[in-house]
Amino acid sequence: MRRAFAVLIAILITVPVWSASVTGGNEVMPGLFYSEEELSHISFSDELTDSEREYYDSIDIRLITAAPAEPVYIYFGHSGLSVSVPGTEPVVFDYGTFSFSESFYHDFIFGLLYYSVSETYESWRLSEFEYEDRTTTSLLLDLTPEEKKGVLSFLSENIKPENRTYLYHYYKDNCATRIRDIYNSTTDGDFRAWAEGTETGKSYREWSTPYMSPSLFFAFFLNYLQGPSIDEPVTLYDACFLPDVLESTISEYEGMDPEILYETKTREPVPEDYNLWIRSLAIGAVIVILSSLTYSKRIWIRRTGDVLMALTYLAFTVMSSILVFMMFFTNHDVTYMNINALIISPFVIIPAVQHLMALRKEMRRAITLSSSILLSVALIALILQIVTPFNQQNASFYTVAFMLYGADAVRGLSGYLPFRRQQDRDAQDL
Repeated sequence: MRRAFAVLIAILITVPVWSASVTGGNEVMPGLFYSEEELSHISFSDELTDSEREYYDSIDIRLITAAPAEPVYIYFGHSGLSVSVPGTEPVVFDYGTFSFSESFYHDFIFGLLYYSVSETYESWRLSEFEYEDRTTTSLLLDLTPEEKKGVLSFLSENIKPENRTYLYHYYKDNCATRIRDIYNSTTDGDFRAWAEGTETGKSYREWSTPYMSPSLFFAFFLNYLQGPSIDEPVTLYDACFLPDVLESTISEYEGMDPEILYETKTREPVPEDYNLWIRSLAIGAVIVILSSLTYSKRIWIRRTGDVLMALTYLAFTVMSSILVFMMFFTNHDVTYMNINALIISPFVIIPAVQHLMALRKEMRRAITLSSSILLSVALIALILQIVTPFNQQNASFYTVAFMLYGADAVRGLSGYLPFRRQQDRDAQDL
């Protein structure tokens, strides 16, 4: 009866909390500028006088694309919209501007990423990209004078202080998608229809992961935090959330090649593929080696192994706790319904503590039991994922979890090893 009651309480607690991870719940700032809605009010086909046509025909509007760089928030590159009017210095409209204000970290943690559009001289922006050694290209947009007038009308409204701010979303509303939406409006939706007709066969996760190649830590951590919402195949239009994909897609649509303004001297191009599973297998192998140290005949090696395993579990405790917090209490919708919270959960704090306690007393059976339970939960999660329509590309985390828990679960078998008696005598002497 007690067990049934405990299960019932757990369900009553878990279901509402899990549901909360679907709704977010943090109120966003009022008065945000939603470009697609505002673009629908802009005309890109107004009749022009001869003088107006001559004026707008002399204006160049170009897509500026900067290659990825460091730190992590520019791993994925950058897009800007350059406007060149005769007799004035070209300016770039940049939708990737944010400031480290007093509320920035609070807003960032809770998924309220407020970005804004800024206007800077093109020469300054290009010199900054060159200083960072980022390959930079320019693509002249093939627009009619009427379409150019519409773009400038929109930008002149968007740049006003009361209209500058928008709620950033990495996949759906960023520096590239804002320009994509503007360009699509100039084509009266034809660009979108054309690009959506091209299935890429890749998900948001598969598109973005190669851009994380500079850091295995961020590749592993960011992929762990993101749930199934980014694992469905997307169209080419959706993939334009990446600046270089936006450029290549518009280039193909227009039949024009971009101009290289600056070419990197040191940076490697983004790899076409980045196999996180292979790298996760290597992480798991390292963990197995660390666990094997705890079986050594020598006390200092066993203690070293226990300390390193405790630190490993603590690292995963922090990582999983961040995920649970983001799922239940923030507007980071890419974390919702993430089964990784079961595969590597905050409960890994238990074997972490047990490994630390093993420095003073025998904890073989306790560690075996806790790791076996964690392994069983991960196995159940895998079975459920296989037999249900639930789709999440997370083989990397199953691999690490199975190797982590499995290495400690077999710890109970070490009692049958020849050197185990000596270890037990050493433990009794402590």
